[in-house]
Amino acid sequence: MNYSSHKDGLKLQLTQEAGMIRMQKNILMFMLLVFMSAIASAEAPRFTWHDKGHVPFQASQVDARFPYMMYVPRDYDENATKTYPLLVLVHGTERGPHNYLDKNAKFAEENDVILLAPLFPVGTHGGKDLENYKLIEYKGTRYDLILLSMVDEVRSKYRIDGDKFNLFGFSGGGHFSHRFFYLHPHRLNALSIGAPGMITFIDDDSDWWVGTQDIYWKFNARMNLDAMRLVDVHMVIGEKDLNGWGDEIEKKSPYYMGENTPGASYNSAGKNRQERMKNLKANYENHGIDVVMEVVPNAGHDETYMFPSMQKFVLSKMTERRKK
Repeated sequence: MNYSSHKDGLKLQLTQEAGMIRMQKNILMFMLLVFMSAIASAEAPRFTWHDKGHVPFQASQVDARFPYMMYVPRDYDENATKTYPLLVLVHGTERGPHNYLDKNAKFAEENDVILLAPLFPVGTHGGKDLENYKLIEYKGTRYDLILLSMVDEVRSKYRIDGDKFNLFGFSGGGHFSHRFFYLHPHRLNALSIGAPGMITFIDDDSDWWVGTQDIYWKFNARMNLDAMRLVDVHMVIGEKDLNGWGDEIEKKSPYYMGENTPGASYNSAGKNRQERMKNLKANYENHGIDVVMEVVPNAGHDETYMFPSMQKFVLSKMTERRKK
């Protein structure tokens, strides 16, 4: 083979090899794009019909005994950047979180609010544990921490505005919500307490549940009054919510603290819910916590009539925060 032919053959070989390299690069780039697209799809799956509006009961990932429901505005866009305030609604003894969502869904739609309503069912510890969640802890279960885990689950999926939320509880939920306030004020923007039957005062001379003297030993937490003073506090009760209890606390009750324990009776904080709430308001104010209290005309012990007052208060505070 002469030199010219050898040179031409070498050029052809180099040209073919360069073409193969370019083709391999193009294939690799295509495969990389397909791979990256698959990752993006896996990381951001599109929401389905049950992720908005009335969201079905979800089992808590921390403890499946405790599910929660949600209401998410129907125009929520999972690919947008807008954030939403979170309002947690804690049921009373009757355990009807779906009713709380139904009655507040319009409010959520009109004001771009996400609702979370936990269910703390009876029977999670066997027997008649009707009062289980109201005192925060029951037979080793910390209901405050269960709720916080639910809130964090919601925050991991939806764009919640910050790590603070708004909390409303009525009757048994009023029990829970004002006691939750003592332990976790740093997680709250606003608190609305609705007609609790039994109350816990801020009181360094009485043990839980009458007072807060032993919070550190019982819950491994310290009261932070400075943080509590930063929370917007609202109390609401019906004008006709005047029923009292004449019985003594039974020894098998979770409220029983022993015979002759000061304050450990149904009526020690007031003869009915209205008196107790007024006394709780005074207790807060004596510790520098501002309180707005509303008595709803012609209403009895019914959360339905408390919702408009709670909504108005929470909305006003959300509006103030959005302007800052």
